[in-house]
Amino acid sequence: MTTWEELLDRFERDLDSSREPASWHPPAEPLPAELADRAREVLRRQQEHIAVVRAEQDAIAHQLVALRRVPDTSADVPAFLDVAG
Repeated sequence: MTTWEELLDRFERDLDSSREPASWHPPAEPLPAELADRAREVLRRQQEHIAVVRAEQDAIAHQLVALRRVPDTSADVPAFLDVAG
């Protein structure tokens, strides 16, 4: 098994798991032509994963904005929240 095959295996395992990927360095030798399609597929999956994470970050940011609009009052004072605005 080549270094590139091992690296692509690792990238695929990282994409299939929820663990944080470890740092890596590209092998010294160029990517063999026969692995180009596999490498492109890994890249496509990584970009897809990045898009999902960014969308989740945006949703969380919107939720934080909404939470910051909730007034900080004691329990005996009525509070109103504008959920439409």
